[in-house]
Amino acid sequence: MAEFIIGSPLRKIARRHPRLQRALWRLDFAMVWVLAKLFTLLPVDFSSRLGRRVGRLIGPRMKRKTAIYRNNFATAFPELDDAALDALVVDAWGAAGRVLGEYPHLATILAEDERLDIVVKQPDFSRPCVVATAHVCNWEVVCSAMAKLGMPNSSLYSPPTNPYLDKMLSDSRLALNCELLSRDNSARLLMRALKKGRTAGAVMDRRIDEGSPVPFFGRDKLSTLMPAKLALKFNCDLVPVQVERLANARFRVTFHEPIRASDPDASENEQAVDMTAQVHQHFEAWIRKHPQDWFASKRFWDKQKNSAPANPARNDSGIDSYAA
Repeated sequence: MAEFIIGSPLRKIARRHPRLQRALWRLDFAMVWVLAKLFTLLPVDFSSRLGRRVGRLIGPRMKRKTAIYRNNFATAFPELDDAALDALVVDAWGAAGRVLGEYPHLATILAEDERLDIVVKQPDFSRPCVVATAHVCNWEVVCSAMAKLGMPNSSLYSPPTNPYLDKMLSDSRLALNCELLSRDNSARLLMRALKKGRTAGAVMDRRIDEGSPVPFFGRDKLSTLMPAKLALKFNCDLVPVQVERLANARFRVTFHEPIRASDPDASENEQAVDMTAQVHQHFEAWIRKHPQDWFASKRFWDKQKNSAPANPARNDSGIDSYAA
């Protein structure tokens, strides 16, 4: 968040100098801590609206992240002109600010029934499943929805590089009422959770460098196949879960129909690629409906203009997380 004050060149230098790195971490933490304390003192809906204002004010000044946002939106929505793209990026920063404003109030969002409208379209929750969602709206509330449905769940999170921010965010996530697992050794941890009868959750729209190329908005994105492979291995449902903002800090969480492999006789890897592509189609539909709610702050596609076609034979073990 302090990128608009301290530019990327100094941050690159700091990676080679531990003392400078720690100083910048503390500065970032101090800025977020002040905002978080302010948000904590405010009612949850007001905090959400203020977060939007802060996001729209600060986000566009973070030039590197703003450029990534713009490139992602330009790829996903090639029909938009420059003015429309610029306006969309500002709105997206506002939506990201809402998520920040809502972090200190996750316990309130879980506790007050009217804040979560939960829609279940077919999944059988009498047995564990694999839940897949995207960085759309406030994805953190998926865990709260599973808790309200009585689903014991283990969801992955990716610790921020900044250890001070990691501690603060972890404290806020205690309200999610789920078991949080580090992304390290993710396959082993999620398999253990499923064996214990817990649902496994992950956010899987981000690019995974060691992943497999799967179509996303018409271009191949290196994506994790792990959720699909876990569902196949444990013969359980792969359930896409969508979050939509109704008003302020009120949400609809929809558990969609489970994803099935188009060809059950194909190899496991081919089935996993197919199932992941179907999940991507869900993500595309959600993002097209509410593009401003897509937290597209990471690079999703190769820098090359045209990426290679998907290769079903490639294996991967990467998986993204709720806190990515």
